[in-house]
Amino acid sequence: MKCVIVSGAPCRSSEYLKKKIKHGDYVIAADSGYLSCRDAGISPNLIVGDFDSSEMPSGDFELITLPSEKDDSDTFYCVKVATERGFNDIEILNALGNRADHSYANILCIEYCRERGVKCTLSDEHNKIQIVNGSIEINNNEYKYFSVFAFMGKAYGVSVEGAYYSLHDYDLEPYEQLGLSNCFVNNSKVKISVKSGIILLIQSND
Repeated sequence: MKCVIVSGAPCRSSEYLKKKIKHGDYVIAADSGYLSCRDAGISPNLIVGDFDSSEMPSGDFELITLPSEKDDSDTFYCVKVATERGFNDIEILNALGNRADHSYANILCIEYCRERGVKCTLSDEHNKIQIVNGSIEINNNEYKYFSVFAFMGKAYGVSVEGAYYSLHDYDLEPYEQLGLSNCFVNNSKVKISVKSGIILLIQSND
């Protein structure tokens, strides 16, 4: 089951939200994320937040009000609600903004989901971020560049096949940057794999 969480980072394009959110998706807006939904003509199923950065919403939807002083961000609380309600595919939109600390906190949501067997990605019109703990194939239909980093520890046996810069069975340290800014060869698919550990895969357009 697919759940889309619309976070509160500034939305550059309502058209992007319209394109990403499909009929039948369960939509949760995190705090001021409901304003981005409203501007895109999207009605969330659930709105969650402390509403310290926006007015309290009203309408025909479920509402969870959080205290302003809490241990979890509004977006992370949304992720917890989605996993508790049984969603196994979560996409978080508008989660990468001007605040680096908030962006990193949202990236950590991916690892929280992975530990619970839930697929999770962060996406906007410029970037897509996900975890690889096995193998994945990607193409350049939506994003032109990609980077791979060891995440939460050393990644063993990392391979990148079919890209401009290839890698074979390499043990990647968390601080290493040789996986930064790779690209596709023509329209070929790229296969990325890791034997042990996890990789943070970031696809980008600029």
